[in-house]
Amino acid sequence: MRAATAIEPSTWTDAHLHLWDSSVLAAPWLANAPQFSGCFDFSRYMKDGGVGGGVVLVEANVAPKDRTREAALLAAWGAATGRACAVIAGIEPSSANFEEELTAARALPSVRGARHVLHTQPFESVTQRFEADLFALAAQRLTFDFCVRWRDLPSVEGCARALPHLQFVLDHLGNPPIQSAWNSPERAEWKRLIARVAACDNVSVKWSAMFENAGRALSIDEARPWFEWCVACFGPTRVMWGSNWPVCFSNARLSEWIEVSAGLAGELTLDEQASVLGDNARRVYRF
Repeated sequence: MRAATAIEPSTWTDAHLHLWDSSVLAAPWLANAPQFSGCFDFSRYMKDGGVGGGVVLVEANVAPKDRTREAALLAAWGAATGRACAVIAGIEPSSANFEEELTAARALPSVRGARHVLHTQPFESVTQRFEADLFALAAQRLTFDFCVRWRDLPSVEGCARALPHLQFVLDHLGNPPIQSAWNSPERAEWKRLIARVAACDNVSVKWSAMFENAGRALSIDEARPWFEWCVACFGPTRVMWGSNWPVCFSNARLSEWIEVSAGLAGELTLDEQASVLGDNARRVYRF
């Protein structure tokens, strides 16, 4: 039976939260996004309406030389929240520093996975070195978050099929072409590619960044078909909700994203809501 209303956000787990203080460590991309310079810490997240359950702190594409330091900061900030917390560290497969980054991350008990932003350039082919380094992550029981352009989803599928024992997480619904509208050819191709990725049972997906991909806040009706397709493809046990705070401030307020999310989640059963709004993230990231 559908629930009609969503469970309280005070119980939700945020599977995709960024924290940083640019006076302590500044990512290079902040130079072109001054609105995100400053201190975006956990107390500010809560003042902006953050959810009340566990948190997954995700790396923020800092300079390669700063990745190990960022992971240590996220681990410390996560511990200070008093919440159940997992950290997704910046680790770049196929880079010269991969082993150093992996070793440093594994020394931090809250690190549960790795991510390297791949949406800034085409990710159309996967090298043997890239796959070998992903295998090393699997050997350490770490997950790997894919943040890619939607057109590069075939590479995600290829990795998932080549490494069935590694748990992958696809960020932001695969960054769909929401600006192209639901009846566009781009949407049809995204649907096809998402279905192929979802056929790999070692991939979960984050329900996040819809407003960012749309370039504006969406209504519940506008967001529904994209969300419903991912739930249909992955099933409610492989979808996890995330805020993408503070990047979500690019186009809307966090409260608006939570309101739309609650409206859609309320159309699920209570068991499905428990999965999407918390249980899946805690299971996948083991925290």
